[in-house]
Amino acid sequence: MTVSQTNNERSMEDARASIKARRAARLNAFGTSAFGVAVGRAVLVVVLLGIWQFGAGWLFDPFYFGTPLAVFEQLLKEIVDAGFYHDLGVTAVEMLAGFGIGAGGGIVLGVLLARWTYVANVVDPFLLALNSIPRIALAPMLIVWFGIDMASKIFLSATLVFFITFFNTLAGIRSVDQALCDVARVQGATDWQIFTKVMLPSASVWIMTGIKMSLPFALVGVIIGEFLVSSQGLGYRLNAYSTSYNTVGALSMIIIMMVIMMVLTSAVDRLEARLMRWRPTGRAGPTVQP
Repeated sequence: MTVSQTNNERSMEDARASIKARRAARLNAFGTSAFGVAVGRAVLVVVLLGIWQFGAGWLFDPFYFGTPLAVFEQLLKEIVDAGFYHDLGVTAVEMLAGFGIGAGGGIVLGVLLARWTYVANVVDPFLLALNSIPRIALAPMLIVWFGIDMASKIFLSATLVFFITFFNTLAGIRSVDQALCDVARVQGATDWQIFTKVMLPSASVWIMTGIKMSLPFALVGVIIGEFLVSSQGLGYRLNAYSTSYNTVGALSMIIIMMVIMMVLTSAVDRLEARLMRWRPTGRAGPTVQP
């Protein structure tokens, strides 16, 4: 083999390696771009729906799992049904009320107990004991205490939201760097200024994380309450479809709830981005799960 042939082979290998590197770079750029992620998600959805649709009858029984086309038809029926919007409004009111009460109470109590160490040490085991109670076990008692109207669903939703926001707020306030508070105090800041200008901004990521984590539980509490005893609401519809073995109707209600939570979560994400625009990008706050 001559020197020129060896050089040609090396050049061809280098060219092939360069082509592979460029292809890998393009694939990596596509995979990390928003468009590439969207395409991947769309392909995944199409594949799963295809398996679901064409697998009905030979992979699984459509009576138990339905089909995408049947669920889509049921969704269209729900959309044109006036009663659906009434039930949607009832569930929305119960969820928003429960979330507002639970999140507001959890944040306020978390801030107060973070400031009052002695009181926090006294009530801490009692709060842990209350949080350990399964909410489903409380549901029958809530019906006895508050009746079958909206109050029982709102209270059940609020209890689920409260402890998540409370523990996140408490941990966030306690995690504030004491050196920052000392510097502000040396510069003449009052306790209120330290709290509003140092402690709350530092704990804001924890608080927003608690809000985002608790948002789905607000809907869960309402649906559980409506599932047990109710004559209106999405949970009532879901229970009616489930008890009548209408799998397609039940799946349509589940999909509607998923869409609702996706919209609300997106709204909270936008709110967080607006409120936290002062923070450097790439910083993520830790989470606390009670």
